[in-house]
Amino acid sequence: MDLSRKIQELDSCYNMKLSSLQVDRKYPITFAERISTRFGPAIVLAIRDTPDRILKVFMPRRYFSAFSNEDIDDINSAKVTLNLLYKGQCVNTRAFKVTIENV
Repeated sequence: MDLSRKIQELDSCYNMKLSSLQVDRKYPITFAERISTRFGPAIVLAIRDTPDRILKVFMPRRYFSAFSNEDIDDINSAKVTLNLLYKGQCVNTRAFKVTIENV
C-alpha cells in the first residue's frame, strides 16, 4: 500500500464500540496492535467498514492473550487475511461474543 493511501485511511479512521457493529457481518481486519490503557493491556483492531472507512475497536480483555506477537505481525504485514465477526452479547453474562475467521 502506498503512503498516500495509508495517510488517507488514517484520516478516515473512527473509534467504535464493539457493540455498535452489525451482528454476523464480516469486517476485514486491516491492522492490529497491543496497547496499554489505564485499565490494562488491550488489543485494538482496525477493521474495514466501507471501502473508504476504517473503524478501530477494542477487543474484550480476555482476547489479549489469544493474540501472539506473531499473529499481530502476520495481520499487519498482510501475510494472513482475517475477518472479525461480531456475534452479539451473551444474555446471561453480557460478554461480547466475537469470532475471527480466515478469508
